[in-house]
Amino acid sequence: MSKAENCISYNQRFDEAQSFLLSSAKSAPGAGAYTITATTQRPILLQSFGLQSNSAGGGIVTGMISDIKVAGQSLMVSDQDVAAGCFDYSNFGAENRVIGLTINNNQQVSVTGTPTAAASTGFAISAFPIEPSQVRNLKEQATRYNYIFGLPQTAVGAGATVNMQATSTRGCVLGEVRLVNQDVAGLPSSDLVITSFKIGGIEMLCGSTGQQVPFAALEGNSSDVLGLALNYPIEANSIVSISVQNIGAAGGTVAGGIFVSPFSRK
Repeated sequence: MSKAENCISYNQRFDEAQSFLLSSAKSAPGAGAYTITATTQRPILLQSFGLQSNSAGGGIVTGMISDIKVAGQSLMVSDQDVAAGCFDYSNFGAENRVIGLTINNNQQVSVTGTPTAAASTGFAISAFPIEPSQVRNLKEQATRYNYIFGLPQTAVGAGATVNMQATSTRGCVLGEVRLVNQDVAGLPSSDLVITSFKIGGIEMLCGSTGQQVPFAALEGNSSDVLGLALNYPIEANSIVSISVQNIGAAGGTVAGGIFVSPFSRK
């Protein structure tokens, strides 16, 4: 059963009030850290999460998300922040951005982050109406709080190779990988390649030595949704390491995230 369902029948959505979108007020324009929240007015099943930061002129601004919480519980499963660009509304794979948690009325969703430049940030989550009796407690849906594995913002100089590395804080199943070029205006993604992708020290790339996977293959506008899903179970304290090489003449920064699925040994 997919995260989007959580044992809820889609027939319930017919002719229901307050059953469309849950959103925050946008953060005040600025370059500092923000926390934005949304409060439900009825029991809902949280669906696809989207977020975007915009400059005063309307341009998209990159940034990092340090926490996403639902009813006070964090959805982050690594020791690093996650690139805000992983949740952009224009990305392919909206199914992978589904949260899949049931929450009651007057419960909050909050997002804390920092843009890379002055911006105003907001989020929206598609919602599905449910009955109060269908709201599950924390224990019943504990593994569904496994949502996103952050990959840190990492500077990559001209001609350099760097490792984006993060350690898991919970057991989960690693799913769709999304990488973000935080400086696309100055560093074309065509100048970035992936030379290694390791989970727990095990190489995930399939070819011989000398591979250079185009960075664009893992960006948000890549439509290979099924192919980018790792479907790889890990335990807490597992290390994910991605080697990024800059073959161009300009430096920049990269970041990313891996969407995850519920995981239990039971």
